[in-house]
Amino acid sequence: MEETVSSRILEEKIYVAVGRNVSKNTSNLLWALQNSEGNKICILHIHQPSPMIPVLGTKFEASTADDVSVRAYRGIETAKTDKILQEYLSICLRKGVQAEILCFEMDSVEKGIVEMIHQHRIRKFVMGAAADKHYSMKMEDLKSRKAKFVCKQASATCQIQFTCKGNLIHTREARMDEIRALSALLSEFQRLVLPQTSTDPIQSLNVENERAPSLDTSSCQSADTLSQPATSLSLAQEEQNDSSSYVFPCSGMMNFLINSIKLWKKLTIQNHENCE
Repeated sequence: MEETVSSRILEEKIYVAVGRNVSKNTSNLLWALQNSEGNKICILHIHQPSPMIPVLGTKFEASTADDVSVRAYRGIETAKTDKILQEYLSICLRKGVQAEILCFEMDSVEKGIVEMIHQHRIRKFVMGAAADKHYSMKMEDLKSRKAKFVCKQASATCQIQFTCKGNLIHTREARMDEIRALSALLSEFQRLVLPQTSTDPIQSLNVENERAPSLDTSSCQSADTLSQPATSLSLAQEEQNDSSSYVFPCSGMMNFLINSIKLWKKLTIQNHENCE
């Protein structure tokens, strides 16, 4: 068991955010390579398509330019991005590391990073805390707007290390205790709600069919209820018992909602406190 867990941790990827300027992002990548501890490296780049398209010496908005010009320029952008990412791969190879590339297109870099962390369930992530020119020995806070956004909005299951000029500035730890607590709350929600209703249409149909004869019998005997009070009372009790099985667990749901709100409030407060 211990060997399996340790091997899984060892094989966990470290994702490193890089920009288009290789010289300004090399220090962050080198820090990640030096502190990878045997984990695989994946270079993450968020490509921002240019909002302006050059046509015959003049720039037009992409939404107003013709499709041929837009496709041609997008092709040039893609080729330039590929060349930049190959430079990052070369840096990794010179350090004896074979890295992977993950490139995603979005207008907002910080939103693209948050989306990638969510989609790929990233657990370890490295990005810049600020441009290298802002580094100082006393630097402890995040200076970059992008870094602050990612720190606050990224999944709580991801550990994010923010670096500047090859130095670790801040670590936002993954909050697994809160995640486990949330998982327990979700399990409690399923226990409270799912047994009360059936999502299987066939099962629901069978239940209705089973009830149908008793309803028919009740309606047929309605004319004789005065002469058969025991039968009427029995049917009324059955209907009452049947309807009671669908009573919504109000008290249990209230506890679930209250605990959920408290947990999410705690996660939100911790995010803002750690990333200010």
